[in-house]
Order: sequence, then structure tokens, then C-alpha cells
Amino acid sequence: MPGEATQLEMDFHGPVGDGYANWLRDQQEALKRIAAVWELPLGRRVRLRLHNVDSEFVGKLSLAQVPLSLDRRRPLTLRLPPLEFSSTEIEYCAVMEEEGG
Repeated sequence: MPGEATQLEMDFHGPVGDGYANWLRDQQEALKRIAAVWELPLGRRVRLRLHNVDSEFVGKLSLAQVPLSLDRRRPLTLRLPPLEFSSTEIEYCAVMEEEGG
């Protein structure tokens, strides 16, 4: 539910096999959940403008810090190299079309 905090968790009872592959799968699923809750295009190439900054930035949007819970009321710490900023500082963010697609 929107506004409700949800704890991120690891599934240690998932398929047995390559531990790294399982960890990577869990990380990708957590990233998808974070992106959905905050409605941000994490892992995608974006054009971004921040409040009170007279420039636009282009690059791959990523997490600078993984949140402890899925609580949209708490801002995310994001990265668009070389910048690091809070999700509350975003004025405008648009996904750029993938090259060749």
C-alpha cells in the first residue's frame, strides 16, 4: 500500500544453486520493487533536472544507498554520475530512448 513501510528481505529459501546468481537475482528484484514504490526509472538512462540547479544532466540513474525499508515517505539517495542527490530534489526526470531501439 502507498505510504506503508515494507521491509526489504532476502529469500534464503529460494532455489538451491549458485549463491552469487541467487544473490544477484534478489538484488535485481529489490531494485525493481524500489523503482516501483518510488516510481523512478532506476537502472535506465535518463535526462534529469534538479530543483534550484540551472542545468540538465544525462546518465544512468542508480541508487547511491539502498533503503532499509520500502517507505516512499523517506527520500532515496540517488546517483547520476558524478552527482549524488535526494529523490526529493528531482524537478524533472525522463527516460531517454535506448540506442538502436
